[in-house]
Order: sequence, then C-alpha cells, then structure tokens
Amino acid sequence: MDKIAKGYVKAEIFISNALMISIVLFVFIASVLRWAGFPIAGTEEIANLLFVWAIFIGANRALREDNHIGVDFFTKRLSDKPRVFIEIMILLIMLMFLVFLCIYGFQLSFENSIRTIRSLSISYSFVTGAVPVGSALMIITVLLKLRSKFMLLINNSKNIDNNSKNF
Repeated sequence: MDKIAKGYVKAEIFISNALMISIVLFVFIASVLRWAGFPIAGTEEIANLLFVWAIFIGANRALREDNHIGVDFFTKRLSDKPRVFIEIMILLIMLMFLVFLCIYGFQLSFENSIRTIRSLSISYSFVTGAVPVGSALMIITVLLKLRSKFMLLINNSKNIDNNSKNF
C-alpha cells in the first residue's frame, strides 16, 4: 500500500509540473507565432483546458501537502485533542463539499458532452471533466487525512502535530 501511495504521489507531482510547464510553453509559443503573423487557431482553448486540469490536480497536491491557505491563529493555541477535533470537523465539511462538487461535476461533464470547444473538434467534457476527477482525488486525500486524525485521537499520541502527514 505504501508503494502504491508513493507511486501515486510521484505521478501526481510529475503530472502537475508537466501541466504547468506545458501551459507556459504553449502560451509562449502561441504568442510568438501570433506576433510573427502566424496565429494558431484554438490556442486559447487548449491553454484553458490544460489550466483547468492543472488547477484541480494542483489543488489535490496542495491539500495533501497542507499548503492551502489557512487561519490557525486560534487553533495553534489549543491543546492537542481540541485542535485535532476541530481539524476533523473542517475535513468533514470539506468532504461534504467535495462530494457535492464531484456529483454535480459528473452531471456537468455529461451535460457538456455534446458541446464542442469553439475552434477544436473535441468535447467540452474534457474541460469540465477536471471538476469530478479533481474532486474525487481530493476526496481520497481527505479520507486518508481523516483516518490519520482519528488514529491520532484513538491512540492519544503525544506528537499529534506532524503525524497527520502520512500520505
């Protein structure tokens, strides 16, 4: 299981980095060609498609690495058990929102399956599909974080702070 998780994390890091590099290169090349008088049709749409996927895969990466913006002014001052309890409540709220996003994201992708991207001949579902896929990835991450937090509460661990970064 640990090998699978490490492989998944490496793949996610590679994909998110590759998407960002692709977006930068693609927009740069398209801009230079447009400046030179050779505009390429559909470059904005392709950049938008890549950007949406980079957002959702990057959001899961930030969630897994605890790099989201958070206000922990009050929670830092709490003892271990109340702090972990609040963190569990926040993760449960996130989980409910992500399930909502996943369900309606699939519906959105299905509804957009016949719609095509303006200058390309591909379905708009390739763009909207990032919502349910990214949400599903974040659901897995939140569930793993919840498991870790519950284990900390059950075991009454002294080192609660950094043990939750198992995944």
